[in-house]
Formats: sequence, C-alpha cells, structure tokens
Amino acid sequence: MLRKWAPTGEPSQMLLAALLIGALACAGLTDWLGLHAVFGAFLFGACLPRDDRLLRCLVERLEYLAIVLLMPIFFALAGLSTTPDAFVGAGVGALLLVLVAAVVGKVFGGAFGARLAGYGWRDSFATGALMNARGLMELIVLKVGLDAGLIGPSLFTMLLVMAIVTTLMTAPMLTLFAGRTPKLVDPASSRA
Repeated sequence: MLRKWAPTGEPSQMLLAALLIGALACAGLTDWLGLHAVFGAFLFGACLPRDDRLLRCLVERLEYLAIVLLMPIFFALAGLSTTPDAFVGAGVGALLLVLVAAVVGKVFGGAFGARLAGYGWRDSFATGALMNARGLMELIVLKVGLDAGLIGPSLFTMLLVMAIVTTLMTAPMLTLFAGRTPKLVDPASSRA
C-alpha cells in the first residue's frame, strides 16, 4: 500500500487513517489473545518499511497528539496504579536496595563497557551516567508487567520511583563525571 499510494513517503490522510486502524487492530488482536496491546502495535510498526521520509511524516503528524494527549493519560494511569505500601516498613529498605542495584548496575556496567572500548575513566563513567537514565520504554514495560500480573502494585511503585529518580540523576552525574558544565545556547545567536 505504501509503495503504491505513498511513493514519496508521505501518506495521504486516508492512508494515514488506514495505518492507524491497522495499528489499533493489531493492538486489539494481541489484547484479545491475552497479550498486552502494546505488542500488537509494536509488531505492526515493525512490519512497516524502513523509510526515513515515512518516519519523518508520521512523527510530524502524530507526535504532537501523542505528547499532548496520550502521554499524560499514560502517566495518569501509571500514577493510579501506585500504592503507598511501598513506602512503609520493609518497603523503604526494598526501595533503597532497588535504587542502589539500579544505579550501581547501570553506572559501573556502562563504565566497564566504555573502558573496554578504550575510553578513559572520566568518559567511561560519563557513559555509565548516561546509561543510568531510564526512559519511557521502561515505564511502558513496567505497566505491561503490572497489567499482566507479573509484578504487584508495591514493586511497580518501587520500580516507577527508581525510574524517575535515576532519570533525574543523569544530568548531575554527567556533570560530575564529565567535569564539564553544559553550555547553554543563546537563542539569538543560533539564528544568526
């Protein structure tokens, strides 16, 4: 369909609607099969041709909607799935253990890999600091695990807090390890 009706990589509105219906149908099918809907949407996307023009067009048309509407809904649903039990009694110790294991594993693992690749210690630990950041994909995987019953609300809450804290740690750790402060770009000078 894309080769025939969108050879330039820019699908028409009808073809874009067909792509969205296909993604939703695949998501619905995997949900019906007992898997999480995200797997069907992922498989549909994996079947699309590798075309940078198509990707750029889809990002231009869908990114704003996803960021402004869908992402806040996802975070609201994730927030509703948390429990305060994760911060009571042994939960605090478990949360600290999760945080320490996550930071040590990512920072030292990333630094060790960079060091094996021939980088100096400062650059290696800066790489480890960058590896420490968790992104949206981890939150999606956590939500899938919660919805599938693989993890409980307390562990979900701990892992969610860990993902947020380690992501917030990235910039200060990078500044510490790289030994450089980020340079801010003056918007007026970048237009010149």
